[in-house]
Amino acid sequence: MIQIRKMFSNQTQGKAKQGRQASRRQPGRRPLFSIAAWPKQRTFVGNLSVGGTTYKFSYEPSRAEAINKLLQLTGQFTVTDPRGRARALKSVRATLANSQGGIGTGPIRRQMIAADAPADTQTPSQPKQQVAGETEKPAGEKQAGSLPVTENTGPTSYCGVLYFHFEPLDATAIGVAADLTRVQLNVRLEPLDDTAKTLHGLYSYVVDALYGKRTDERLAAAAITELNRVFAG
Repeated sequence: MIQIRKMFSNQTQGKAKQGRQASRRQPGRRPLFSIAAWPKQRTFVGNLSVGGTTYKFSYEPSRAEAINKLLQLTGQFTVTDPRGRARALKSVRATLANSQGGIGTGPIRRQMIAADAPADTQTPSQPKQQVAGETEKPAGEKQAGSLPVTENTGPTSYCGVLYFHFEPLDATAIGVAADLTRVQLNVRLEPLDDTAKTLHGLYSYVVDALYGKRTDERLAAAAITELNRVFAG
């Protein structure tokens, strides 16, 4: 079962941002709206194609923070052309705009983060959840007035895809002949290394805390602090 977690956003700020983006669009350049990436260590990596040319790109967050109860990352966005020439934009902001739940074995859930949550937001089983996918109730068992409990619902759910909105990017500075003022970064969370697996669990905690039915600022702060520790190496 796929779970979609919708964002809570400020409509006024959104309209103002759209206006700023529109004013910065470069006429004559085809807009690029979406790029896909996968986690590698602390970085998101992928390819983008413009006019028949394929570039490699990476986005390496160096700082995470909660802005208006939304996760915002700041980091370096690097594009490498087919000749191997790399150009970078520093301090690029990306705001988490949406997420999609995952299916299967989830990431490690650090007990230290769960323990930081206020007592009234924890269920007795939460501190025991080390890995999303473990549950004390058989799959398919139904609670009163709720969906069936499976390995991917409630406290055992996790993020499978993260959707970030970049701030307008300077395409000329990175040598890409496209309009990059409204680019969405789609990150499929299929980590292969230990660092990326750790970050997968932390991103899932942040989404739980900021984008769930009840905002848990204390849990979000603990998870974001840990994110920044991992980013710092």
